[in-house]
Amino acid sequence: MTFWREHLALTARALFALVAVIALGVADVEHVSASWGFVGAGEPAPVPESWLRETTQTARRQLRGAGTEDNSRRLAIVYLVTDLQRVDRDRPSLLRASITLNKQNLFPTTPCSVYIFTWKQQIQLLTEGLADVGRWSNVAVLPLANESWVAPAMAGSSDMWHEHHTMDYRLMGDWRLGFMPEFVRKMGHRYLLQFDDDSFILKPVGLNLVQLFDNKGYLLAAKKIRPDPLIVTWGLPELVRYYLTTHKVVPTQLFEFCEPNNIHGVYSTLDAESLGAIPAADLTALQELGLKQRGGWNRTILHGNCVMYSLDWWFSPKVHRFVQLCRATGGSFTYRWNEQGVIAMLWQIFLKPEQFYPFEFDYKHRLTKAQDAYDMAAAPSVVEEH
Repeated sequence: MTFWREHLALTARALFALVAVIALGVADVEHVSASWGFVGAGEPAPVPESWLRETTQTARRQLRGAGTEDNSRRLAIVYLVTDLQRVDRDRPSLLRASITLNKQNLFPTTPCSVYIFTWKQQIQLLTEGLADVGRWSNVAVLPLANESWVAPAMAGSSDMWHEHHTMDYRLMGDWRLGFMPEFVRKMGHRYLLQFDDDSFILKPVGLNLVQLFDNKGYLLAAKKIRPDPLIVTWGLPELVRYYLTTHKVVPTQLFEFCEPNNIHGVYSTLDAESLGAIPAADLTALQELGLKQRGGWNRTILHGNCVMYSLDWWFSPKVHRFVQLCRATGGSFTYRWNEQGVIAMLWQIFLKPEQFYPFEFDYKHRLTKAQDAYDMAAAPSVVEEH
C-alpha cells in the first residue's frame, strides 16, 4: 500500500510539472507570437494604424476634404519618387509631364485622385518642380513614413542580394506590396493605378476605368507584359509551389506559363549565364542540387510602371496571404522580385483570363526628358510600346 501511495504521489507531481511546462510553453508561444506581430488565426499583421492615420489626414487636407464615399468612384493614382538628385534627368519635370498628360488623356473620363509620396525633406523641392500641378485639387504630395520604409527581417546582408539595384529600389517593391494598398483602401478607393514618374499616357483613354472594371468584372490591368530576367525571379516559383501545396490551390493560368504544364513545371531554371555574377561557390551548390536546366516557369510578368487592380481582390484572404508570404520570406527584396513578380503570380494563380484587362491606350515609359513626352503626345501617331 505504501508503494502505491508513493507511486501515485510521484505521478501527480509529474503531471503537475507537465501541466506547468505546457502552460509556460503556451505563454512563451503567445509572447513570441506577439513579438512577431501575428494577429488572430494566422492573419498577417496590419500596417500600423498610426502610419495610416497621419498620412490619410494629410492627404484629405490637401484634396480639399474629399470624402471616402466620393473616392469609391475615383481611381487612385500613386507615384513614389525618392531620387530627385539624379544628374541624368529632371524628375520633378517628368512627374509634372506625367500628371499633365493624365489630366489631358485620363481625367476627362475617369475621376482620379493623385497621391505622390517622397521624402519629407524633398517635398519643397518636388512641389517647386511641379509648380501649378502640385496645387491641383486632386493632387496630394505626401511624406514617406519612415516606419513604412524598412527592409524585411529576412532581407539578409547585401552580399546575398541579386542584381545591382539599390536598397531604395528594393524597398520600393515592398512598399508597393505593403503600405501603398493599405493607404489607398483607407482613403476609400476601390481601385489603384500604380504609376511611375516617367510613365506617360499619350492619347485619350476614352473610358471610365472604374466603371469598366465594375461592368466587366476586371480585377487587374497592365500595359506591358514580358519575361523578366532569371536573376530577379529566382526562387519565386519554388515559393509558389509551396503555397499551392499548403493552401490547396489549383491555379487558373499558371501552368500555361510553365513547362511541363503542371505542378512539376513550377520551378526556376538553372542557367548559369542568366544568373549573372553570383559567387562561384553558390553556383556550384546549385549545380550539385541537380536543378533542371530546361523548362520551368517562363518568368512572364506585368511591368510595375503601369498596373491597376481591385483592392477588394487584393485584400481577399488567399490573395493577401500570398502577398504577405512573399514579403515575409524577404525574397521580394533580396532577389528583387519587387512587386511586379509577385503581382504576376497573383495574375497567373488567381485570375481567369476574362478578369484581366490589357490596357489599350498609347503609352510610353522611361523617357528622360519631359519635352519628349509632350512631343509624342502631340504627334498624330505614336509607336506603341509593348
